[in-house]
Amino acid sequence: SYLNLCKTTPQRVHTSSLNASQTRTDGAPGRSTGMRRARARPVHIRAGEAGGRHAGDPKSRRQALYLAGAVLIGSKLPVAPANATPLAPLGPVGAPTGGKKLNLSVEEVKDILANDLEVGQYFVTGNLTKEIFADDCRFIDPTNDIKGLSRYVKALGILFDPADSSVEFISAQVTGPNTIEADWTLGGTLKLPWRPKIARYQGHTIYTLNEEGLIQTQDQQWSISGATALLETFTPAGGK
Repeated sequence: SYLNLCKTTPQRVHTSSLNASQTRTDGAPGRSTGMRRARARPVHIRAGEAGGRHAGDPKSRRQALYLAGAVLIGSKLPVAPANATPLAPLGPVGAPTGGKKLNLSVEEVKDILANDLEVGQYFVTGNLTKEIFADDCRFIDPTNDIKGLSRYVKALGILFDPADSSVEFISAQVTGPNTIEADWTLGGTLKLPWRPKIARYQGHTIYTLNEEGLIQTQDQQWSISGATALLETFTPAGGK
């Protein structure tokens, strides 16, 4: 199993549920495409119910998978560290990689990103051009907030199965002196034992460049809520 959730003495584990009706409130730019950032609110799950003698119950299995995902995919959902040990931790931000493509024009960066999305399929393969991203780049989406290029690439490597997943690139355009925006769709199968299927959804990404012309933030907005994404992630293929 991904997490050690069983304890002899039940204790309360704090996690959160995402309220899909909440729109994003962080002030980040977006488009009126129905894409939204979900707000988290605390709920409580007993560790004994998630991994103890009632583990065969479907509800308990779903709770255990939900807790596992909070750590496995680097989610912002807090899990008590005493009860959760990730199988594949993302680790610290990696050391500077060097060889960066500094001071490229915004148009040049846009063209590289378009190729990485359409040809490299980097959301499902991790094959992005690292030389145009800052090593301490921040990667944000409705379920995750990851700082560090090395950590993001590692996260991509444990998510989608490239053999059964794909990115459909729609467009990329320069929208400001240091911003690029791209539209795409994504769907496929996750690399988890229960092989969950992720129905194709639409995404919009805002890339912000720093003073050296490197991407400092990648901010994604989805046509589905974070709650829906997590529910699909922890629902076995063909199951409920």
